[in-house]
Amino acid sequence: MKNQKKLVIETNEKIKLIKSQQGELDAVILYKKLSAVIKETEYKEIFLKIAADEGKHAGILRSYTQENLKPKGGKAAFIIIMYKVLGLKFTLRILSKGEIKAANEYAFLVNKFHKINEIMKDEQRHGELMRNMYM
Repeated sequence: MKNQKKLVIETNEKIKLIKSQQGELDAVILYKKLSAVIKETEYKEIFLKIAADEGKHAGILRSYTQENLKPKGGKAAFIIIMYKVLGLKFTLRILSKGEIKAANEYAFLVNKFHKINEIMKDEQRHGELMRNMYM
């Protein structure tokens, strides 16, 4: 049997991990709902792929938190209304900034929680992808 070192998670880290896990779960709902209502068919598949990535991220974070969280639809409902009222370009700009911000917020966790590096890269890619969609 290998001698494995147990990862000690500090309270502030656990709080951040749980908050991030909830955000990733909420993002799954957001991107699935957006793909269902968006008029631009070429973006539907992109949003479904992002939703799948966000679900994978939630799983990675769960491996650290050991918490079973449920997605909340409030943010998704707000984004859908924003899309319908303000249009795609504005919505993509907001979502892009959110993805970049999320990537940056993972920075202080990545040295201790190595799997988070994959999440950071995906969030950065999502942000850049959406920025390219509205430019």
